[in-house]
Amino acid sequence: MIRHRMLTALLSLALPALVFAAPPRMQAIVQSGGNGADALKLQTIDTPRVAAGQVLIQVYAAGVNPVDWKRRLNASPPPTGAPPVIPGFDVAGIVDAVGPGVTTVKVGDPVFARGTGTYAEYAVADAGSVMRKPSRLTFQQAAGIPVAGVAGYRAADEARIRRGQRVAVIGAAGGAGSAAVVVAKDRGAKVIASGHSSQQAYLRALGVDEFVAYDKDDVAAKIGTVDAVLNMVDGQAGPALGYVKRGGYVASIAGGPGDDRCRAAGVTCVVIGPGYDGPPMRETLAALAALAEAGKYDVTVSRTFPLAQAAAAQELNRTSDTTGKIVLVVDAKAGTR
Repeated sequence: MIRHRMLTALLSLALPALVFAAPPRMQAIVQSGGNGADALKLQTIDTPRVAAGQVLIQVYAAGVNPVDWKRRLNASPPPTGAPPVIPGFDVAGIVDAVGPGVTTVKVGDPVFARGTGTYAEYAVADAGSVMRKPSRLTFQQAAGIPVAGVAGYRAADEARIRRGQRVAVIGAAGGAGSAAVVVAKDRGAKVIASGHSSQQAYLRALGVDEFVAYDKDDVAAKIGTVDAVLNMVDGQAGPALGYVKRGGYVASIAGGPGDDRCRAAGVTCVVIGPGYDGPPMRETLAALAALAEAGKYDVTVSRTFPLAQAAAAQELNRTSDTTGKIVLVVDAKAGTR
């Protein structure tokens, strides 16, 4: 009996028991009954639990991204008995529990992460995709980083930007575009930003050197020839190739011009999308967090919606020229630091 108790005590020290503060049930947005926005319904479902290497986050805020509504539009009906389909990848909140093997964060830490099913009161993320929240940012702002911020950072990184180069950012005012602008400027580039004319003041405040209004200007003429293009907009990777000099780069998060065209133009093209094998997620999140802590990277939250209005948030993201990020407020503390 004594040996059994000693063994139990030793095991409890080596493998701390999981302690969940989360309730067994939670509210979440579930997609069911079709692909329209009206398929997104607020429901009460089981709270997820973590496995080894995972983190359970109490969600304060969840970012809304084009990938969210694109997945909704293209989703097939789930098979009978399948788990609920909860949208969302961006999350910021407080660590509620950690699975075995997680040492990078602890219960109670304020974090942001690339998770799954984040349109909910609780969401799970792999520990490698979780980072402590920058103290300068609110949870709302931090929730706008993981998908868009990482995409913009990776595009700028893949373009091998050097000091003094001219770099064009297409779709510069969105979450990914604004991150790409910040990284390009931090690396010493002269940035030419393309956006809607209504976004000029925002982009000038962001520090761009030149602005091109796609709804008023001849974009090709105003951009001219640049060392690299960072493309954030569907359908613009092809035209972007025409702006880049031989030996330059096109880095796109929205498809590419095609390998043959890139080779003929003498341009290196990188597509940040399915199959992309870039730096680890945690490494990129850490780089963005460092820029935020240094006061170089700020996330503009242009609009917030309560969780129950996720459908309206997705539709606004789908149909408008978004400046900054649209964010779902899940907890009243989302606006705090």
